[in-house]
Amino acid sequence: MTDFLQYGAVVLWAVLAVLTFIIGRKQGAVGYMLSVFFVFMAVWYGLRAFGKLPVFDGTVGFIFRAVLTVILFSTIGVWYRIKKKQAEQNKDESDKEEENTEN
Repeated sequence: MTDFLQYGAVVLWAVLAVLTFIIGRKQGAVGYMLSVFFVFMAVWYGLRAFGKLPVFDGTVGFIFRAVLTVILFSTIGVWYRIKKKQAEQNKDESDKEEENTEN
């Protein structure tokens, strides 16, 4: 990858981090988790582009994959808890509506 494309990738990840942080206000915790992911990617690609470090080789590459896996499962867990909580709230609201229509 040329230097220009490496720098462009860093900028892309950073812009996505800012955008998902802004959107995270509406989406809640999942939006913030995605923002953390994009910040991580911006820093990682920045180390590659500006520091000329081999961040995808050897042990460091395994660390990269491990961090991505942790972020992925954390985001899925947060999303699942939010959806489960919303489903319970919707069920409670529908139960209350049924009680009010019966009376």
